[in-house]
Amino acid sequence: FPAMSAAVVAAAARSTLRPPSLQTLLEGTPESATVPYTSSSGADSESKTADKSSLTRKLKHDVIEGVNQLIQEIAGCHEQIAEQAIEHIHQNEVILTLGSSRTVLEFLCAAKEKKRSFRVFVAEGAPRYQGHLLAKELVARGLQTTVITDSAVFAMISRVNMVIIGAHAVMANGGVIGPVGVNMAALAAQKHAVPFVVLAGSHKLCPLYPHNPEVLLNELRSPSELLDFGEFSDCLDFGAGSGSLQVVNPTFDYVPPNLVSLFITDTGGHNPSYMYRLIADYYSADDLVM
Repeated sequence: FPAMSAAVVAAAARSTLRPPSLQTLLEGTPESATVPYTSSSGADSESKTADKSSLTRKLKHDVIEGVNQLIQEIAGCHEQIAEQAIEHIHQNEVILTLGSSRTVLEFLCAAKEKKRSFRVFVAEGAPRYQGHLLAKELVARGLQTTVITDSAVFAMISRVNMVIIGAHAVMANGGVIGPVGVNMAALAAQKHAVPFVVLAGSHKLCPLYPHNPEVLLNELRSPSELLDFGEFSDCLDFGAGSGSLQVVNPTFDYVPPNLVSLFITDTGGHNPSYMYRLIADYYSADDLVM
């Protein structure tokens, strides 16, 4: 048998020394891994074609298997996180949340099903008012629910035992990207020594840091959610040429890791300082190469 090329040896070594990733799957079948060209005969050509076809089928199978496994993890993460609710929510507590999150909904309902009696304050999450949707679902599931305005978070936080929110993404430094207004809730919780707990599935772990230039921490939604276009035009005096009204409607908010008390994922509870280790278990260094 011909000796393996350096590329084949390097690929084999990397695949055994690091967690599998889509990148390692794609690079694990270099062209040099096929039978080297030694003759122009038809038999050799057919052999090379068969080897390439076999490797392609195996690669396709591995990628599909990996994607299906990820889909199953995403579908089941809500239940796995909810199973831990009984360890964190206790009798007669008051929980504050903001906006709407399926993970938070299932987490709170799981505690209710375990016969825990508690009240939920839901900040409405203006201007989209996603908190109204969560409040309706909580009431339908039999939970005591109170809707408050976002500006009332500081006023109500002294009555709260724990803040629980969902996450859009968890950064490598333990920071959280969540619904707009969540940083205000985190600051209020820190001021009153209230635990600030973040629920996030493993698929929301991000290997990047907030300062990375390729990270877009926010996006702006339509100004019409804050101010009607008719009212907007009435505020401008085009004849005088004075006045400049701008409407900024951000979608997300960033919470630094020092404001987070605990992360609850489908693998258990973790401190913010441990998140980089958890992310390292899920991402290969090759996944970060753009």
